[in-house]
Amino acid sequence: MAYYRIQLSNGSSHTLQAVRMRTDARSLYLEERAAGAWNEVFANPLTDVERVQRRFTENDGTWTWLNEHLPAPVGGVRAW
Repeated sequence: MAYYRIQLSNGSSHTLQAVRMRTDARSLYLEERAAGAWNEVFANPLTDVERVQRRFTENDGTWTWLNEHLPAPVGGVRAW
């Protein structure tokens, strides 16, 4: 599982472990998979997300945080 650091517009930061990151039209989700089902680890409105980073481990064991692009929304919002 990857480590993600989510920095919000209010100045707070959350470091979480998740298998995947996804978005829909309104929110960012970090999820893990257990017993064949995707479970939410973190969810937050996209308007509050300043930056998303992913942690990579270098060959010498140190960590590097690299900025991640938000994935394209899955699904979308229907205007009925």
